[in-house]
Amino acid sequence: MAVLLAGGGGAYWATASSGGGAGRSSSGSSGNDSSPSPLPLELGGVNTGGANLATPATGVLPDGPGSAPVLKPGSVSRAAAVKLAKALGVPGGVRSVEGYWKAGGGTGPTLQVLKDAPGTWSYAAEGMGPLKDYGSVVSERKALAVAKPLLAALGLGDAAVDAGEAADEVRVVNADPVVAGLPTYGWRTSLRIRADGVVGTALGRLSPLARGATYPVVTAARALKELRSTGGTGGTGGDYGIGACPTIQPKESKSPGDDPVLPSIMPCVPTKTQPLQVRKAVFGLSSQLVASRPTLVPSWLFEVAQAGVRKTSTLAQPAVDPAYVKKTSTPSASPTPTTTTAPATIRMKITSYAVSGKSLRLHFWGGVCSTYSASADESGTEVMVQVTAQKEDPGKMCIAIAKDFTETVALDKALGGRKVIDLSDGTTVPKK
Repeated sequence: MAVLLAGGGGAYWATASSGGGAGRSSSGSSGNDSSPSPLPLELGGVNTGGANLATPATGVLPDGPGSAPVLKPGSVSRAAAVKLAKALGVPGGVRSVEGYWKAGGGTGPTLQVLKDAPGTWSYAAEGMGPLKDYGSVVSERKALAVAKPLLAALGLGDAAVDAGEAADEVRVVNADPVVAGLPTYGWRTSLRIRADGVVGTALGRLSPLARGATYPVVTAARALKELRSTGGTGGTGGDYGIGACPTIQPKESKSPGDDPVLPSIMPCVPTKTQPLQVRKAVFGLSSQLVASRPTLVPSWLFEVAQAGVRKTSTLAQPAVDPAYVKKTSTPSASPTPTTTTAPATIRMKITSYAVSGKSLRLHFWGGVCSTYSASADESGTEVMVQVTAQKEDPGKMCIAIAKDFTETVALDKALGGRKVIDLSDGTTVPKK
């Protein structure tokens, strides 16, 4: 029996049978999923390039299950938004405002939740009041103690939690939910704990998750081979048509000031660094674009690091058997049509900002076939910004080229000492 479990990090599907969430069937089928339709997996999930990975020693990679289902996010109900507002202590009722559930405002706590999948939410403890000096950053122990009851109220009591990130007067507690018994990547809830022990801002996802089709999955060794050969399924920006670094021809010089060896549009440039070692491979779920929607897809999560470095990072590679995948935006030197028919809006990763008076210029890498818009939320003591991308014509052919873009937003008042926070991942945007 399948049920929906609700929590602040996103409601999710779990099974009440003895088999758990991911079966070990060699047939790759479950119930009516004996012949699932091809998974319309798009480039632009939460993966990063894997071409610099060293081949691991024999025997370190597991086989994993024979099959597993995808989990599809749905729209967020008012009741779910009310429950989240209560857990965060946001007073007043929840109201509907232009595609969002919103609560609070003024100089007090504020909350907004995107109604559509993936139900991204953001919270700020204070509104437009004056900035305060809260002193030095809190310890990891104290930050975890502050976060524990809130994470429990959000349904994230069994999440993988880390509090090692700190900047200025804020320590970040990141919680990656466990869904149907599997670890996740790209479905994170982040709490920014101030030095006074208060959650200053927070981000997460609230969409309920329903079980989709079950697909055969490959071993970790095969997934790693795919990751190394293709450089992964996309970058954290999540734009369409930007995958592994493309090759483009230089523009012929037509004026004295032109450099004949440089292209007119710069691609992403892979850097030569020391190869990354695969320390561990775990079967789990990662957020990937499926039919233009963030979806939790069965994946191999590789913990990697350079030689001699203790702290690892994660590379996520979809584990669905390639025979059952229909990629819709494979990068190529020749334009290829995409099968996506419905436009979708996704958030871009902002790389830096510049400010002039009340104008905030946001810099990011994007594709040449999308249109972009930027917005800012000044309801807290930090400026929460986002840049969204929408493909101009999903059925139009488009070459995979990355370009540096800038979008400008007008602030209500000068930025001053306020930090700029990227709503795509909750990180502080550096000043250019």
